[in-house]
This record gives sequence, C-alpha cells and structure tokens, in this order.
Amino acid sequence: MKAAVRKPARRQREARKDVRIVLRAPNPPEYRNGGAAARSDAPTQVTIKPIERGFAVLDAFLGEAEWLANQDIALRTGLPKATVSRLAQTLTALGYLTYSEQRRKYRLAVAVLSLGFAAMVDTDVVLQARPLMQKLADDNGVFVALAGRDGLDMIFFENCHSASNSATVGLGVGEHMPMASSPVGWALLACLHENERNYLLDHMRPYHKRDDWMSVRQKLTDAETQIAEKAYCVSSGDWGPDITVVATPLQLADRLPMVLLCAGQSRTLTKARVEQRAGPQLLAMGRQLQKMEAQRAAL
Repeated sequence: MKAAVRKPARRQREARKDVRIVLRAPNPPEYRNGGAAARSDAPTQVTIKPIERGFAVLDAFLGEAEWLANQDIALRTGLPKATVSRLAQTLTALGYLTYSEQRRKYRLAVAVLSLGFAAMVDTDVVLQARPLMQKLADDNGVFVALAGRDGLDMIFFENCHSASNSATVGLGVGEHMPMASSPVGWALLACLHENERNYLLDHMRPYHKRDDWMSVRQKLTDAETQIAEKAYCVSSGDWGPDITVVATPLQLADRLPMVLLCAGQSRTLTKARVEQRAGPQLLAMGRQLQKMEAQRAAL
C-alpha cells in the first residue's frame, strides 16, 4: 500500500530549513524529579491577547459547521468582525485556515492537524523514550529528538536538551522540516521499502532544481550506505556550518517508521564521540525501545 502524501504546504517547497544553535536557560536542579511545585510568590501568568484571540478563532471551528464566514466566527468568539477578518487572513497566510472565494468562508487547513500530530501519534512511545533521550542528551551534551513523517516533511514528536550545555539546537516539538533536505529524512527514507521510498521521492522531485535534486539523491545514497554499515548516519554542515547530526531509523512493530537523532555543535559532537559514545548509545536506545514495545505488546 502506497504511503499517503498530502498536497505539499509552502514549507515543503523550501530547499532546506535553516537550523541554528541557540542559548537556553539551564535546567533547574529539580528537573530530573519532574519539576517542583509552583511557588506561592511566583508572578501571575500574563495572557497575550493576540495569541488568545487567534486560538479563539481556531476554536470556533470545533462545532458542527465545516465552513464559517467572518460573521459566524465573530458570533462564536465574541470578537469584533474587523478583528476576526484580520486574524482569519493572517491564519490563512500561515496555513492554518483555507479561504473559499466562492463561499466567502473559511475552514480549518492541514497545518492545524500538524499541531496536534505529536500529541496524537505514538504517545506511549514518546513517554517511554523521553527518559532515555534525556540521559543520552546529558551524557553527551547534545540535543536529542524523536521524529516521524508528516506528508513530505519530518515532524518532531519529542526533544530533550542537555542539562549542562546551554548551547542547543533551536528546534521544537511539532516543528517541521523538508524530508528531502534533512539528515533526519534521509535516515527515514533509508529504512523504507524501495517502492515506498521511490513513491515519496517522485513526489519530492518537482520541488527541487535539477542540480539540487542530484545533491539530495547523493546524500540519500550516502546515508543508506552508512546505515547499512553501522545502523546510523552522520551529517555535518547540512543543518548549519557548525552542527553535526547523528540519525538512526526506529522501527517498531505495527507502527510507522520513526527516527532517533542527536545533534550538537561539531566541537562537542566530534567524530570520536560519535563513534565511541553517541552513536552506540543512540542504537542502544533504539534497541531498548524495541524491547519495551515488544513487552508491552505481549501484555
């Protein structure tokens, strides 16, 4: 059965996604214990009104009606019609709403589904993987993530950051990147059946110039070779000039293929560290998740 491919969004037409190393606040001392109770003297949380109103517009579509006009949304949200019009236009430009000229109405778009994808898909796997991912991140001072396929993109289900390293990869849960131009995507493609892989590649091809596509195919071939030899692939420079990525396919029974990865600054994630620690630990984590999944399925 062919893999489903939805109509590509604007982000899937991009040749690559820029990934940056960013600085983050260190984890609090109690993070390993799941966090501490809220302090009584903590400041009251502040609501950002434009964001609140944007989500109110999206929430208006949760009723029975599939298409809504500005007036309908205004009645459901209590917002002024002029405000609804501006918000709806913005949400349409971002891919969260679709506008019908014929109906002069809006409906939810596929990007909304992607927001909930990480929460809906393989939640139990994410829960099992999180502590293992955090340990790998802490042991190597790197960013660790679990990702899967969403159309022609890769979507991040979960990520963990090192407790000791404030410099980390600036990617969040639910974030997308084009499968064809990402080492995470190459790792996933490498583990698919040839027919499914070719089917996906045929759909990616129209969004790349000839020379760019030749480069993508070469990098995919290199990733397939590495995975065949050592079960993971390493990429340096594809996410940025100073970022190294290590990725391995994660195949669990009766689930869609996923990818485990770790990434960090090249001076931290050196070739020696990858070969001696990060790579073997990434593979060991995959094997442990497979074992845990088999035990769960046997219950």
